[in-house]
Order: sequence, then structure tokens, then C-alpha cells
Amino acid sequence: MSTDRLPRIADSHDPFWPRVDLGRLHERLKLQQPVSDAALEVAARCAVIAAASEFARWRAALRERGYQRLEDVAGHDHGRALHVCYTRFVEAAILHTLGSAPCLAGPRRGLKHA
Repeated sequence: MSTDRLPRIADSHDPFWPRVDLGRLHERLKLQQPVSDAALEVAARCAVIAAASEFARWRAALRERGYQRLEDVAGHDHGRALHVCYTRFVEAAILHTLGSAPCLAGPRRGLKHA
């Protein structure tokens, strides 16, 4: 299954949250079972909608402070942490939807179970 033709998707039509690149996501998740492009796209769309709902208070608080996108706070420790939390939430929700438990590359120690 080629990941070259997978589209990029925006989360829940809210430009505050970063786009999810399905090709990179497919590689990062290292799915144990074959997953069709359509199944991954549907799972990702559901995941980004759930993440937007889960992190809605953060978005509201940051927008009150004048930030229009999560990338606007990426230079701050808390902004980077929120981006990581958002990304991991999306990944976990996709895996939950697909019924998978992948091996993710760890930052320092090679592979670890998610």
C-alpha cells in the first residue's frame, strides 16, 4: 500500500490545530496489520475531531491571548508540550479506532511499545 497518494488532512476544519500528514503518520505508527488509505483517513479524521474537542479549553485560552495557531506558541515550552500532547492524542485515537498496538520509535532508546 503506497503512502505517496495519501492526502494531508486538517483537523475538524479548525485552522488552530496543525494538519496531520497521513503519509508520515502511517510511517510513524508502524501499523502491525495492513490498513487501507481510506481506513487510515477516516480514523485520522475522527481522531482530530476528538482531539479538537478534548483540547478546546486550551485553544480558547490561547486564542484569548492572541494566538491564532498552535504553531504560534511552538517557541515556548508549554506550546511545544501542548503540540506533543495533541499529536500523541491523535495517534492514540487512530490506533484505538484501528484496533492496533504499534511499536513507536522512542526519542532515545530505539523502539518501545506504545
